[in-house]
Amino acid sequence: MSATTAPPKDPPAVTKSSGDTGSGGVQRAAMTVVAFTLLSRIIGMVRDMVIAYQFPVGAHTDAYVAAFKIPDLMTYLIAGGALSSTFIPVFSEYIANKNERGAWKTFSVVATVTFIVAALFVVVAEIFAPQLVLLMNPGYRGHPDQIAITAHLTRIVVPAQIFFMLGGLMMGTLNARKQFLIPALGPSIYNLGIIAGAIVAPSLGLGISGLMWGALAGAFIGNFVLQAISVRRVGARYKPSLAVLYPGAVKVWKMMLPILLGVSLPNVDQIINSYFASELSYGAQTAMQYANRLMLIPIGIFAQAMGIAILPTMAAQAAAKNRKALRATINNGLRTILFLTLPASALFFVLAAPIITLLFQHGQFTAEATTLTAEPLRFYSIGIFAWSAQAVLTRAFYSIQDSRTPVISGTINTGVFIFLNWLVIQMNGGVAGLALATSIVATIHMIVLLIVLSKRLRGLGRRELIISVARTLTATAALAVTAWALRLGVDALFMVVRVPASLHAAVALVLPGGVGLAAFYFIARLLKMPELQAGIDMVKRRKRG
Repeated sequence: MSATTAPPKDPPAVTKSSGDTGSGGVQRAAMTVVAFTLLSRIIGMVRDMVIAYQFPVGAHTDAYVAAFKIPDLMTYLIAGGALSSTFIPVFSEYIANKNERGAWKTFSVVATVTFIVAALFVVVAEIFAPQLVLLMNPGYRGHPDQIAITAHLTRIVVPAQIFFMLGGLMMGTLNARKQFLIPALGPSIYNLGIIAGAIVAPSLGLGISGLMWGALAGAFIGNFVLQAISVRRVGARYKPSLAVLYPGAVKVWKMMLPILLGVSLPNVDQIINSYFASELSYGAQTAMQYANRLMLIPIGIFAQAMGIAILPTMAAQAAAKNRKALRATINNGLRTILFLTLPASALFFVLAAPIITLLFQHGQFTAEATTLTAEPLRFYSIGIFAWSAQAVLTRAFYSIQDSRTPVISGTINTGVFIFLNWLVIQMNGGVAGLALATSIVATIHMIVLLIVLSKRLRGLGRRELIISVARTLTATAALAVTAWALRLGVDALFMVVRVPASLHAAVALVLPGGVGLAAFYFIARLLKMPELQAGIDMVKRRKRG
């Protein structure tokens, strides 16, 4: 293989559209990603509702949850984190330097290696599925039937990881080209595949395995075929290559090797939680997954969308050595994310039970399952703002091609997280304790990243950030108190006037939630928060458009 030169060490200036704060471009990109991420989350919620309706919370749904642990671990760590977050800055640097050949050469090498790694992973997982299931679910020891059904489900779905890993690389390439629409559609198609599997499973006699066949089909269509077509349309030049020492590929490897516990930790925490939850009664793993996915809704809609949309801008600013613009972009991103997600944390904590009741308590999902699921949701919700801020902070580190700092913090915090989970099990803390451990570690990780990044960039506008957070917390406190008081009033009323559980939940959700948000809006308006006005202006522009 012939070697070519690396990108110049001193890249030329980037155009204003990519080199300034890029607030308008970032907002437009974020709006696109938010819209389709919201669509994906809605479809994902429908998926969970259909599963809850069709299959009672218990041993079989726990097997379904456990079957995704092994493939999801690879997806979250590689396709969902390292590939997209380390490849984009390297690819963007080549593009900024007008080196298209180098950009696509890097893409070809990384794609080839990714395919080989994914294929090897699938072969190993197919052969050793029972052993891996027991390794990931120690509570299944002594339950051979549970191990057998989980291994069967794992073998069906594990080939999907080839599509996820290659799809993650292609999504990163499209994002680097400021193409956000098609990558955002992938998860929706994947979820539609699972829904289809759940619907047709009873008529075909597939049982819970119908979900896995649907997941496999959805991954192939949404995460691979659709992305491959789109990458080809933006001029992809793929040629199989094992030139692993190509300069661009080496940059990716160096950033990727230590990243395994960085940007993907919000998803890996679910796997760790589920590992320890296998020691609890049947249904605990399912309840924690439902709660975790609900917690991820605001993170996916706001934080991950902002993180994906903001990374190319930050990468371009870092490549242009425009630290002032980079600091402004990060500051704006953090203030916006915290403004959106602190109130979300409060709402989910106060209204956990009615949310679960309204969404899931139908068909095979009982009132007991609602109680079991609401417990972890309350304590997961405490960490929503912290996970959300990490989506910006970690990508800020990756934009300056520093993967070491977030992963050192992430690795240490993951060790603390594992210890806390073990401690919860020893103290019989149940699913609520496991969820609380998640939020505690997420908050610690966020604070560490914020402090270190501020030192690296010589400030992030601390005064402006502190004032914004203080105002957001004040408005959030008004929201929480208002919603809590009204929730107690609604519950007291329906203790006297008996109504169906779904109606009770709807009133307990809409009235306290709506009035609480109105209180938040009133206080934010009173405090003249620029984040509120920016949101209003963005909506007005969208309407005029």
